[in-house]
Parts: sequence; C-alpha cells; structure tokens
Amino acid sequence: METYYILFAMTPQARSLNNTTLAGVVGAVGLIVQIFIGFALTGSGNPTGSMLILPHMLIGIAGIALVAFLVSSIFLNPSSMIPRLVYALAFVLTLAQVALGFRELSAPDQMLLMTHEGLAIVILVLLGLGGMLTARSRRQSMTATAAAPVQQVVA
Repeated sequence: METYYILFAMTPQARSLNNTTLAGVVGAVGLIVQIFIGFALTGSGNPTGSMLILPHMLIGIAGIALVAFLVSSIFLNPSSMIPRLVYALAFVLTLAQVALGFRELSAPDQMLLMTHEGLAIVILVLLGLGGMLTARSRRQSMTATAAAPVQQVVA
C-alpha cells in the first residue's frame, strides 16, 4: 500500500496565481523581444519602411491586453497595495507607449523616439518589480498556510 501526502491542494486562487505568473513571464519575454525589434528598427534608418514594423506594432498592441490581464488579476486576488500600484502604473505606461509609437509613425521625431525607448525599459523594470512583489507576498501567504496540518491519503 502506497501513501501519498497532499501538501497543497490546488485552489482556484492558486490556479489564478499560476496563470498570472505565466502571463507575467510571457509579458516580460515579449517586452524584451519588443526592445530588440525596436532597436533593430532604429538602426535600420527608415523604420516605417522596414518589415519589422508590423510585428513590433502587433506585439505592442497585444501587450496592452496582457498588462490589462495582469492588472485585473492582481486586483481580483488578495495582495498588498504596492503591487497593485506598480501594475496599474505599468498599464498606464503601456498605453502611453503604444500612443507614442503611433505618434512616432505619423511624425518621426528624435525626442519621441528616445521617450519611446525609455518607456520600454521603465515598463520592463515595473513588470519585474511587480512580479517580485507578487511572488514575495505569495510566498508569505504560503508559509502561513504551510503551518496547517498535512493531509494523509492512502491509495
């Protein structure tokens, strides 16, 4: 007879946190790809004539939906106010980033380009900071539940 120990039951909240973690990782990797594509476009000389502009635009617009999902999930799950503010700021800056990108396409300007590049780095830092704060608060809540008795299941 084998004995299995169930340490953590997968609650709906835990599944939601796993989805949030996955979305955060996808968002961070996508933003890093965006930064590389953006620098490639900048180095091409004529960004509007390059074929890289379409994937850059599509990934940027998809980033709005991804960051909106992160913001909604952080507000729906119990967490402290600081990660909520960090993700809300990242969402507002993502909207500004897309608006700046379209403005840069319509009327190229070096100052707008530098602002667009700088905002990409700021959003990346905010997503990383929000992920660290969320993981830290999740770890604190898991250590509180780890003190609960272990359920034994006999198969």
